[in-house]
Amino acid sequence: MIISFDLYGTIVDWRSSMDSLLRTIGVDAQLFFRSEFEELKNLRVFKPYSEILRNALKSVMQSEYRAEYGDALVLSFAKSPPFPDAIIALPRLRAAGHKLALISNTERKLIRVTLCGIEHMFDWVVTAEESGAYKPSPEAFVRAYSEMGVTDKRYVVHVSAYPSYDLIPASQVGLKTVLVNRYADVWPVQVGSFLELERTLRSN
Repeated sequence: MIISFDLYGTIVDWRSSMDSLLRTIGVDAQLFFRSEFEELKNLRVFKPYSEILRNALKSVMQSEYRAEYGDALVLSFAKSPPFPDAIIALPRLRAAGHKLALISNTERKLIRVTLCGIEHMFDWVVTAEESGAYKPSPEAFVRAYSEMGVTDKRYVVHVSAYPSYDLIPASQVGLKTVLVNRYADVWPVQVGSFLELERTLRSN
């Protein structure tokens, strides 16, 4: 089986690192994340994700925005730490014979920082910079699997902590999906942590 994952918020804890930075500069984290989602949803021409982060912060801060705030936010995003359950479970999934992939709304220079030390756990890493499409567009998944050379979706499952960014559009292109329930969302197939994932995949 091929298991593809969202990265930020699912495997690494972008919210803790970015929340800390946002609190420091006096920004409501929920307003920022809504702004970031709207930026992605309404995007018509491809932009680097670092630019999207800065634009979302500008939209929230308006006249109080400073370039150093945007730079610090991008760095905080790139340095997001891994969730412990993810880095315990990913080697187990590989040992069980699964192929692992990342489909991420980011760019190569940022994901290299994020994956430092865990990059060997993945068979494929596809960023929006390579595919030219951002989640939540279903096209992001179509292009990512094309980049990976995957044509038979019967043996693919996509795992994410985000119904809106990932699981809804992944379902729209015919993928099996699993929610890692980090943020009290609801989905037909879900697990409380990565440690439950292998058992859930065997039973679905």
